[in-house]
Amino acid sequence: MGVSDTLERAWRDDAPLLSALLSPAELLFRLGQHAYHSLYDRGLLPQTRPSLPTISIGNLAVGGAGKTPFARWLVDQLLARGERPALLHGGYAADEPALHERWHPSVPVYAGRDRVRSASLAAERGASVLVLDDGFQHRRLLRDLDIVLVAAERWRSKPHLLPRGPWREPPSALGRAQVVGVTRKVASEGKAEAVAGELARLAPHALVVRIALLPAGWRPWRRGAPGAEAAASPAGVAVCALADPELFLENARATGARFQQALVFRDHHEYAPGDIARLRAARGEGVVLTTEKDAVKLSAAAPDLPLCVLEQGAQVEAGAGELRARLRDVLVR
Repeated sequence: MGVSDTLERAWRDDAPLLSALLSPAELLFRLGQHAYHSLYDRGLLPQTRPSLPTISIGNLAVGGAGKTPFARWLVDQLLARGERPALLHGGYAADEPALHERWHPSVPVYAGRDRVRSASLAAERGASVLVLDDGFQHRRLLRDLDIVLVAAERWRSKPHLLPRGPWREPPSALGRAQVVGVTRKVASEGKAEAVAGELARLAPHALVVRIALLPAGWRPWRRGAPGAEAAASPAGVAVCALADPELFLENARATGARFQQALVFRDHHEYAPGDIARLRAARGEGVVLTTEKDAVKLSAAAPDLPLCVLEQGAQVEAGAGELRARLRDVLVR
């Protein structure tokens, strides 16, 4: 683990010295984000209403809340209703659009910072509903439903904002949301239920649901790849570039996967030749145990690597009926 990785872990874990050093910068960020949202709240910055029903999925912190698997679940729900969804992505990470295209080849993904233009193009090309990926802090495009995800494992009632901590907005921002989803990967149902209770008090007008993001098993990234056969307990080296790598590693162990070494990189890391060389040396005769997001980049950087991915499914374990009712109301606006 390099210096930057050590600093990031200290940052996420709220190391006292680093937290104190970054406190003045956090204050400036807090003032800036408050001014930004106030301008929209007061109508001083223009907003555009899309011609199609629009659903936003977002979060308050930087990564780790399960936004990508939940977006997959949402698109599945829309397709099951006979809708023609289009996904609007900010374009900051190529792995997420590639995954959505792999999961739903018939669903167009528009990646780019100009979400208003993306919405217009999607409408012109026959979409019936828009899914705004990572859209909670994007205020220029109006939406009919804001769904905000909060990870039970990382919940703090008084979190530190960027750059002092990984939060983009304070919990009070949930007042703009219509649905708050408490996600859990390794947290217990009891922990998620307790967090949901706190959030219900913070956002009394929002529907609060609980979502389990649980491992659905291992499978080879490429069919027939040598050494990448799916197994109940695959063995090799683990590698990931996530906001919360510990959660992936804990889930991997819980499935029976066996690995002596884990290579952990920063979220959305682009794998360089040196990284691939390290990975080859660590793999030995085993497979590469990784996430679907990482497999997109690893397969492009080293097509011959035997990749086994841990699939993750989203299951709404509390509030599913109410959430589907909210979606139905949006689609008939």
